[in-house]
Amino acid sequence: MQPDDSLRTIEAQVAMLLRLSDRTRRAGARARGEIERSAYLVLGVLAQDGPTSVNGIADALRLDPSTVTRQVLAMEQAGQVVRAADASDGRVTLVRPTEEGLAALERTREVRARLYGEVLDGWSAEDRGDLARLLTRLNADVDTWGRAHGDR
Repeated sequence: MQPDDSLRTIEAQVAMLLRLSDRTRRAGARARGEIERSAYLVLGVLAQDGPTSVNGIADALRLDPSTVTRQVLAMEQAGQVVRAADASDGRVTLVRPTEEGLAALERTREVRARLYGEVLDGWSAEDRGDLARLLTRLNADVDTWGRAHGDR
């Protein structure tokens, strides 16, 4: 089956979006007060779900637990999270965000929201809503496809 033109365009535009997002993120991210992408994602899980095991974080982010362990250790050294034994099962270590970590997450969310607000300033509220809805749907469908095909 040959992909139709819209599928080719979507693929190319997603690739370019990833490239441009990466460039934007790296260009002065620290100067804007943003945290690293990995910390942003881990803290987002913890802010939403509360204290969580490394395996729980890995599952939420579709990453290998060893990758999350390295990220959590770096975040612990940076004062963004702490690890402690689960009170109900001492064999499980839970990761929880510190106040500093949550403040850094909120600061990063604000900086990124302002950036996208500037980028999308000429878009109507309806167009921004459509983009938000369709990106959410795309991520969910890519995740579902990946899980069905053995991706983490």
